[in-house]
Amino acid sequence: MRRHRARLADVAAAAGVSTSTASKAINGRGRISAATRKRILDSARELGFVASSGPGRQPVTTVGVILADLESRFSLPILDGLEDGLSSFSSFVHLCNARGDHLRERHLLNALLDRRVDGLIVVGGRTEERDPVGEDLPVPVVYVHRPSRDPQDTSLVVDDVQGGTLQLDHLAALGRTRIAHISGQHKHRAAADRKVGVARAAEALGLQLVAESADGPRTASWGRSATLRILEGRDVDAVVCDSDAIALGVIDQLRRESVRVPEDVAVIGYENFLPLVINSDPTITSVDIKLEALGRAAARKLHDAVAGRGLEPGVVAMPCELVRRGSTTPGL
Repeated sequence: MRRHRARLADVAAAAGVSTSTASKAINGRGRISAATRKRILDSARELGFVASSGPGRQPVTTVGVILADLESRFSLPILDGLEDGLSSFSSFVHLCNARGDHLRERHLLNALLDRRVDGLIVVGGRTEERDPVGEDLPVPVVYVHRPSRDPQDTSLVVDDVQGGTLQLDHLAALGRTRIAHISGQHKHRAAADRKVGVARAAEALGLQLVAESADGPRTASWGRSATLRILEGRDVDAVVCDSDAIALGVIDQLRRESVRVPEDVAVIGYENFLPLVINSDPTITSVDIKLEALGRAAARKLHDAVAGRGLEPGVVAMPCELVRRGSTTPGL
C-alpha cells in the first residue's frame, strides 16, 4: 500500500507542538529547547517528512488548487498570482479543474485529501457566493474570487464597490458632469457592487446620473443597444461601463453616431481585459481588478495558515486600480 506523504501538521501532532514550532525546529530557527527540537526532528524522520535542505529553508508543503472552470478568462491571471506566491513558499501544487461540476469537485476534494495536502485554495469562475467545498476539513481552505457562504471561511474577492467609485471619480475629475451608466445584470454580485460604488461616488460629489441602462449582459452588443437608448434626447458627456466589452460596444456606437471619443463623450470600462482595451480605437480607460494580486494574496494567507498562524474568517475585498487610456484622455 502506498504511504501518504507526511505533512508539517502531522509532524507537529506527533511531537505534541504547534505547526509553527515544528516549522521553526525543522528550519533551525527560533528559541526552542534542545529536547523539543530533537523530539520534532525525530518525529519528522519517523514520518518520512520531506523538507528542503539546510537551515533557514522552508519545508516543502503541498497545496491543492481546485478551479471551478479553467477556461474562464479570470482563472489564468489568478493562477499566475498563485504560482508566484506559492513558489516563493516552497510549495508543490496539485491543480484540479472541476469544470463547473459539483460532483467532480467533490471527487477532486476527496482525492486531494487522500494525498494529504497541507492546504486548499478554491478558485471560483463566477463572483456569486458558493457553498463551502466541504465541512470540518482537516486542512485550511482559502476561497478566491467566489466567496464561501460560510462566514467562518476565508474568502478573497475584488472590491467592486471601490472599483465603481474609481470610475465615477475619474470622470468627475476630468470635469464630466452629464454621466450615464451601463451596468450588467444585477443578479450578479459584481455588477450590483459596481453599481453601488458608482452611485455612492455620484452622491458624494453632488452629481446625478443622467441615464442608466441595467440588467444587460457584459457584451459589446449590449453596449451598442444601450448607447442608442441613452442618446435619445439626452445630453451626455461620459459613459460608465460595467465591462470592457460593453465599453467597446459603446465606442463603436458613438462612432456610428459621429460622436467623438473622448472629446465629446468619455468612456470608461471595467476589468482591464488587455485583448480588448489595448486593441480598441481609442484605447479604453479601465479599472484593473488585479487578479494576479488576488492570487498572490491567497497564497500568502494559506502559507500563514499552514505555518500555524491561522486564518481570519470573513470576506476580504482587495483594491482595484484605475488605468488611464485614450477613451477618457485625448492623446493617451
